[in-house]
Amino acid sequence: MTREAEAARRESLRVQVRLDALVAAIGRDGDGQPRPEAERRIVLDAARAALDRLGDGDASAPPPAAPDASLLPETIIANTYTVRERIGRGGLAEVYRVRHRDLRSDHAAKILRPERARDPVLARLHVSEARALTGLTHPAIPRGRDLLRHGDGRSVIVMDLLHGETLAQVLHASGALAPAAVAALARRLAGALAAVHAAGLVHGDVSPENVMLCGGPEGATLIDFGVVRRAGEALPDVEFAGKWSVAAPEQLAGRPGGPPADLYALGLLLAAAARGERVGLGRDRDNALAARARLPDPGLGGRLGKLVRDLLRDDPDARPDAQAVLDRLAGGGVFGWLGRPGQARRRPEG
Repeated sequence: MTREAEAARRESLRVQVRLDALVAAIGRDGDGQPRPEAERRIVLDAARAALDRLGDGDASAPPPAAPDASLLPETIIANTYTVRERIGRGGLAEVYRVRHRDLRSDHAAKILRPERARDPVLARLHVSEARALTGLTHPAIPRGRDLLRHGDGRSVIVMDLLHGETLAQVLHASGALAPAAVAALARRLAGALAAVHAAGLVHGDVSPENVMLCGGPEGATLIDFGVVRRAGEALPDVEFAGKWSVAAPEQLAGRPGGPPADLYALGLLLAAAARGERVGLGRDRDNALAARARLPDPGLGGRLGKLVRDLLRDDPDARPDAQAVLDRLAGGGVFGWLGRPGQARRRPEG
C-alpha cells in the first residue's frame, strides 16, 4: 500500500470514529441513557445545522437567540430551512431569517406565536395569508415561497426576505416625506393593491406599519397579509380585522369593506407620510367614528393632494380604484400632480 493510500485509509477511519461518536451522542446522554425523543431531535437538528455551516463555508457561531423567541437558532424547519435569527415579532406572529439548507439562500419565515397557534381562527388566517402570497405576483408584494409544517404543528410561511425599515419607523425617525417621495409611494402601493384586488382579494390592513421601504419609497413593499380575505366577504368568527385607526367609514358602519376600504386606508397612509406623523383616527369603533368627522388636512397641494382627498371620501363608490390612482399619477408631470411651482415638468417614472 502506498503512503498516500495509507494516509487516506487512516483519515477515513478517523472520520468514521467521529461519526460513530456523533451518532452515539445524539442517541444517548452523558450517562449512557437513551435521550427522550424531543431532546434527541434537538441534538440532531443542532448537528445537522453545524454540518450545514461547514458545507456553506460558515463555521461562525449563530446569532444569540432573543429571550422570548419560540425558535432557537439552528432549528431545522421541515428538514429544509435552518433558523438563523428572529427579525420581527408582533402580537400574533414571529418572523425569522432562515436559510435553505441546499440552495444556501436566505428567506423570511413567519410563524404564529405558540400561545396564538392554538386559536383555530388565527391558524386559519395564517394559511389564508400563505395562499394569498403564493398566488400574487407583483414587485411591491413579497413572494410567498412555501407553506411548511414545523415539528410542533405550527405552519410556517416562507417568503422573500426584505431589507429595510417600515414606513412607520422612517416617519418616527425622520419626519415627513417630500411630496415627490409621497407620489412614488402612492404609485408603488397602488400597483400592489391593483394586483391584490384583481385577484379578488382585500388586504384589510394597509398602514405605515405594514409597508417596508426597501431602498426608499420607490421600493415600498406591502407586507402582512394576515387578515386578507375575499372581496365582499367578512372573515368568519371575526367581528373586525385590521386596525380601527385605518378603517373606512363603511367598515365602521358594520360592513365588511371591499377594495375601496383598502384605498381609504391608502389615503390615510399617504396623508401620514406627507405630514410626518400618523393620522390618529381612533383605537376603537367609537373613537374612530368620531374622528372621521374631522379628518386632518393631508398637507399636499396640486393633483396629488386632490387624489388623497378623493381617496378619503366617505362614499366608497366615490373613491378612485387602484388602477385609477395609477392612471392619475401617470399624467400631468411634476408641476401638475405636486402643485409645486418652479420645478421642471416631466412624466413620473412608471
